[in-house]
Parts: sequence; C-alpha cells; structure tokens
Amino acid sequence: MAGSVPAGQNGPVPTVPFTPAWGESDCDTARLWADSGAQGLTVPGVGVPERLVRSVVGLVRWLDTGGAGLAAVSGAEGLGLLTGRAALMGRRCEHGANVTGSTRLLAARDGWLAMALPRAADIDLLPAWLGVDPVSDSVPWEAVSSAVARRDRWSTVETAALLGLACAGVGETADRRPVLLEHLGTATARPLSGSIVVNLASLWAGPLAAHVLHRLGARVITVESSTRPDGARSQPAFFEALHTGTESVLLPLHTDEGWERLADLVSGADVVIEGSRPRALAQRGVLARSLVAQGPQVWVSLTAHGRTSPHDRRVGFGDDAAAAGGLVGWSDRGPEFLVDAVADPLTGLTAAATVVQLLAAGGRWLADVALARVAASAARRPGDPVVAAPVTQDASPPVRLAERA
Repeated sequence: MAGSVPAGQNGPVPTVPFTPAWGESDCDTARLWADSGAQGLTVPGVGVPERLVRSVVGLVRWLDTGGAGLAAVSGAEGLGLLTGRAALMGRRCEHGANVTGSTRLLAARDGWLAMALPRAADIDLLPAWLGVDPVSDSVPWEAVSSAVARRDRWSTVETAALLGLACAGVGETADRRPVLLEHLGTATARPLSGSIVVNLASLWAGPLAAHVLHRLGARVITVESSTRPDGARSQPAFFEALHTGTESVLLPLHTDEGWERLADLVSGADVVIEGSRPRALAQRGVLARSLVAQGPQVWVSLTAHGRTSPHDRRVGFGDDAAAAGGLVGWSDRGPEFLVDAVADPLTGLTAAATVVQLLAAGGRWLADVALARVAASAARRPGDPVVAAPVTQDASPPVRLAERA
C-alpha cells in the first residue's frame, strides 16, 4: 500500500490521485460467470466484458485478505454478489429491460438511452418530460419509446436531470476513475477493526459497503428516516442479508431534532457512507468537508455520476448508471443490461475497499465514488475479450451474506 495515496499534506487538495491497492485478478472468467448464475440472469448470447469479472474477483480477493469471507459466502469467487437480489426475486433481464422491468434501453434519434422509472412519482412526470400520459399508474413503454425516438438523447437527459429523473446516455461517461479524493487534513492511520461506520445510504451500494466493513470488524450503524425508510425494505430477504449484524437507528429527519441527532452520530464516527446528492445534505447543514476536518476520518460520497457540477444534480440507479459507464452487453437488438443493477454491487465493493485503504494510509479524506465511473472502469474497451459462458446456466441460489456475519 506504500505510495498508494499521499499522506501528510496540509489543507484541502482539489483532487488527489488515487491508485487502488487492489487490481484485476486472473481467473477462469467463463466458468465463474456461469457458476455464479450471472449468465443465467443475462440475455442469452450477450457478450460480457472479461474486465468486469476480473474486477469483481480482484476486489473480493483483496478484501478477503482481511477475513471478510465474501468469496465463500457468495460463491463463485464473489460473483454471487451480483446475482443474489435477482435470484431472491426469481427474475432475469429481458431484451432491453432490467431485472425489475422498471428501466429500459431505448433508441433516441442519435443514440441509446437508459431510462429508469421505478417510482410512482417518476411516472407522474412523464407528461412534463415526454408528453406521454401514464396508464393506470404504469409506464406505457411503447408510447415512451416512440417519444424518445423523436428526440436527441442529450436534451432528453438534461430535461430528466432538471426533473429529478434517472436517465443516461449509453457510454456517456468517459472518466474511468472510480474514486476521486480530496485530502482534508492529517490523522493517524488506524485499523478498520473497532472503527465506527455510520451508513446513511440506502438501497444496495452503500449498505453492501457497510456490510463488508462490518464483516471486517467495524461497528456499523445504519441510519434511516422514520418517515422515508430504505426502499430496499420492500425486498425483506435481501434487506436482511445486507443488514444483519449491524445496528439500526430510525431518526425523524423531517424535524430539526432528527438532524441534530444525526449530527451527533456523524461527529462520533470514524467513517461515514452517504448516498445523497450533495445539495440535499448541505441544505440541512451537513457539510462533508467541514465535518471531516474535525470528525470522521473518511467520508464516502456515493452518487450516480459524481458530486461536482454538473453531475451533482443528477439521480441514478444501478442499471442506468451502468449503461452510462458503458457497462452493457450487445445483441442484434442493441445494448442489453448485464445481470442486475451491476453498478450497485460493484460500487459497494469499491467503496468498502477504498475505506480500508484510506484508514490504513492515514489522513482525512472525502472520497467521491460515482456509480457511472465505477461502471466505466469495468466496461469493455476496444480489443478487450468477452466472456463466453453457457447460455443455459440457471441463476445461482440466493446469496445469504448474513450466514457468516
């Protein structure tokens, strides 16, 4: 790890070069991809970047040197982390659609878009966005597809960002740096074991990162709003797998008292993981840079596209962010989603490994970890091989991360 991150600098640095201590691993990519059930969740015949498989295996092997046991628990050298949620739901990708059917790959006038409409509030905005009326609170995908085909993709993406909707151009993210760092002060290097991690993130990437850190010996406290609980609770088995063994705190974040209690928790943490757009926290006085200067040693900011302008206003989920990073397969139809929201678990593993590395290096850090950039780092590049795995392989049994917690 020596030389991987600079230490002992005074004052903030806009962007500090970050060299991950882990790397891609040589492995039997076709066998692992099939054995994990990942091929069974992907559209048959779709080529999968070997770089994705090697990246996941490399991350899991590096984390397992700290005793996390991820490879053994999830199976297939950790690739089961990509398949567990879909296996629990009993679903797979269909042509042009993700596992849940709420995100689609659509052809615009000048290229491909990934559009996510998982929430009722998203569907309500279809008339303002595309001039399409919802039908019985469901997405009329045929009408949406026709409307998108008449538009150019960048104006469609920009309008979506203004409305708070998740939409991205396939392959739009050129930046392949998964982690961007700001150095905010000095602090003594410390082990992860015994550290306090406060997780403010929901859904998949943040909770997975927190779960891995818990397996490595950290005390994890997950904070939820009492009025807006984690959306992953709609999938109880998956939620339980990610949160067993960690502490849970419900706070009334619609009140000043709730935010004051949150500030107390954050100030006593060694590590904070959050998944909000920066403006949302700043409006309540939760300023990462100011807090890291005297409180938490590492602050991990998980976003769809990055925490700096113009990306900071955009929302996104695992599938559309993966598409933005070019982490898709291709069929005769066009781009296809890989597995299930692949940018989420890949980002969760990346965030966990980043925390371990930064605590061991010392210093105070703000880590900007964007799903789209993480996806871009694992996407296929010109000349890269693709995985050739059996197309009839069934999905693996549900992953049970909590079994060895």
